[in-house]
Amino acid sequence: MAEVAAPDTGESPGAADDPPAGPADAGEGVSGSPEVTERLLDAAVDVFAERGFEAARVAEIARRAGLTTGAIYARWRGKRDLIVEAVRHVVGEYARASPPVVATPARDTQNSQDLREVLAGFAADPASARDSRSRQVVLEAMVSARRDDSFGAAVSDAMSEERANLSSIVARGKAEGSIDSSLSTPAIVALCQCLGLGRHLAVSGELASGRVQAGEWDALVSRLVSALRPVSR
Repeated sequence: MAEVAAPDTGESPGAADDPPAGPADAGEGVSGSPEVTERLLDAAVDVFAERGFEAARVAEIARRAGLTTGAIYARWRGKRDLIVEAVRHVVGEYARASPPVVATPARDTQNSQDLREVLAGFAADPASARDSRSRQVVLEAMVSARRDDSFGAAVSDAMSEERANLSSIVARGKAEGSIDSSLSTPAIVALCQCLGLGRHLAVSGELASGRVQAGEWDALVSRLVSALRPVSR
């Protein structure tokens, strides 16, 4: 069945979520196109980032995408499943946007620098409003899932592509001699993720004592990432 555009009902953002699709919406989007699914996920990212997980409403997400709630409930059971898929969506965007790292002979200075730049990019200031919203959605999901083991496991699984991407970069760096092979790969990956999310949290919440200039932050991150190099003996 074709996707159906949502009428503007004027529902306030704080109104209760629509119930699962009734007879009029049943089947909407069951075999919907990937493009429509992406529209829904893009809308979900925006609403979750603006409202937070608790205040976000499925009806508003559907309206932002120009669809009815039937298109959402045909794909996901509810808001929790939707934010998990939104996290998977933005993590996939990060992975596709990351520059490729090409293996080269060990001790290649330029490639070592490239590897460090890729890793440092995870901790850099968001490059755009979209990047900022994406990181906000990841934070919302992690905070909302902290007291629910199954929810937390789903969010962790949704972030597996990012961990795999970072792990691959670290493994190449170790193989080429630009990253100390004695350092734990999971620890390096966790550090990169913590820096990225922590930086976003500090800036968005104005937690830092005076806003840190981008150049100052980048210099510090570069120094930290440079410490991954093998220790000269």
